[in-house]
Amino acid sequence: MSERGWRTKRGRKALAAVVYAVLGRGLVASARLDERVRREVLTWPDGTVVTLRIAPFGPQTSWRVSAGVLEHLGGGAARSDLLVTFKSVDDALPLLLGMQGVLAAFAEHRATVRGDLAVAMSLVRCLHIVEGYLFPDIMTRRILPHPAERRAGHLRAYGALVHRTASLEGAAS
Repeated sequence: MSERGWRTKRGRKALAAVVYAVLGRGLVASARLDERVRREVLTWPDGTVVTLRIAPFGPQTSWRVSAGVLEHLGGGAARSDLLVTFKSVDDALPLLLGMQGVLAAFAEHRATVRGDLAVAMSLVRCLHIVEGYLFPDIMTRRILPHPAERRAGHLRAYGALVHRTASLEGAAS
């Protein structure tokens, strides 16, 4: 591959890493703002670590639920109980950039799942809701067949992105 090709691939991976950072905090923000996400995450066994990764050496983002708190672990190495791996950065970017919904990406086999399928399906439901908060209405209408009802506004959701943890029990909605 030419030097320009490598640079382009590095650029796509860097873009994916930025989106993973926002998505990682977006799930936490949604857990703070939306009782549906809180309820879903509360079904995950205590201590569960969930990771989204891009193969073979791409960026990743992880979360841990422990003692009623959802924590964004960032992009570092984590021992995962549920590992969702996109086959390549090119398979991940349409989902990450809002050009395709999470449901369609899984239906097209762009990712593999290792771990508890019940937690994986719960994660998909959570990400469907998170997409509704992170993406503008014009994008959600295009990529989500049935956009999840937003329980808080975009600005409130974006404001909640600064937090790395969310209490799952007793959080204000």
